[in-house]
Amino acid sequence: MEFERNVSRRSALRTAGAAALAGLPLFRASPSMAQALKMTMGVGLTNDGAPLVFAMQRDKLLEKAAGELGLSIDSEYLNFPVLLRMLQGLAAGQLDIGMLGSTPTIRNLSQPNPAIPIAIGGGGIKFPLQVPKGSPIKKLDDLRGKTILTIVGSDLHLVLMLMLKAHFGTDDVKELGITVKNIQAFTELTRAQPGIDAVLNVDPAARGAENAGELVALLRNDGSTGPAYDGPEGKGEGHKVASFAKTGFYPEAYYPHRIWWVAREEFMRKNPKAIVALLVANARAVEIVTKMSTDEVIDLANKEWFSDRAAQRPYVENILYRTRGWSWITEGDARSLIEMSKVKTIFQAELDPAKVKATLAVGAAMSREAWQKTGMKPDAAAFKDPKASDTRGTPIWEIESWKL
Repeated sequence: MEFERNVSRRSALRTAGAAALAGLPLFRASPSMAQALKMTMGVGLTNDGAPLVFAMQRDKLLEKAAGELGLSIDSEYLNFPVLLRMLQGLAAGQLDIGMLGSTPTIRNLSQPNPAIPIAIGGGGIKFPLQVPKGSPIKKLDDLRGKTILTIVGSDLHLVLMLMLKAHFGTDDVKELGITVKNIQAFTELTRAQPGIDAVLNVDPAARGAENAGELVALLRNDGSTGPAYDGPEGKGEGHKVASFAKTGFYPEAYYPHRIWWVAREEFMRKNPKAIVALLVANARAVEIVTKMSTDEVIDLANKEWFSDRAAQRPYVENILYRTRGWSWITEGDARSLIEMSKVKTIFQAELDPAKVKATLAVGAAMSREAWQKTGMKPDAAAFKDPKASDTRGTPIWEIESWKL
């Protein structure tokens, strides 16, 4: 199975597919612990959460944090290249913990018994809109009547819809005459193809396609133009598109990308110490990975990332927990889920702010305890830093004051 080539070296990771979900044939981090609490975790090693997972495993951060709380944890890791299966595993009670992007997290929160978001495991990644070399598409207005390739229903698709909404005032692709086409294989996003006018892509694969000369960036998720751009703001790289200011998440991005650690509520209520241990381990992993050089992070975690080191370096430099230096959920992070759920092209119904607040509140006290156990870092001022470029706000343990 794809990605299983690294299992022996990575010790406790295994790729999960449909068969794995059915029987859960897992590798365990500590199979000798007879009285240990079993905790099954789904992780995504192709995304920016991978460095945290590998740091936790390498340094036994989860086991050490659990020991400090008087608990033994028999941790089981499953790698999910297809995150939809992870969401299914959580819903079926086959996973206790998961690692999801914002699009599946929104779908999860719309369910009757959703998994609870408990921490940030990644984010901040660039999602460029790219065109083939020599394309007549020079600006967003030129997208009318064109065909755009992406992963339909994913975070990538969400970025495209938010770009269109900010610029045209609508994300109705029929009204704009735009055809959105779904990929059959991920490699389709890495090269120019007949019948495709533009590609909404994701780093580091997108950067690799640019470095290989296959595609050229027109516009990135942070509103900055690429080499292919020629419009009212100027020509080439580095301009901010005027309509970017109309996005609900300005000045961070059209889509404030996040990877979320989530946990089944039943498991959380029965095993609060295990959740605190995971939160402590995640916070310590963030601290370790943030102090690493870019190349050290790549050496630790890039075995299942797409593209090459040249493309992976800017990818690592943009990871949210490395720029923030911490991993706690904030009011702004939660609000972004509610706002993005209004994209009707992708989501059937908007999230209810009161339900989101009540759901996240389940883990608030556990987050506070973990924050205290890790030295209360960062201090309160960091959450409201007016110079911060990312969407944030008061931390989850102050959720009673949130106005979502």
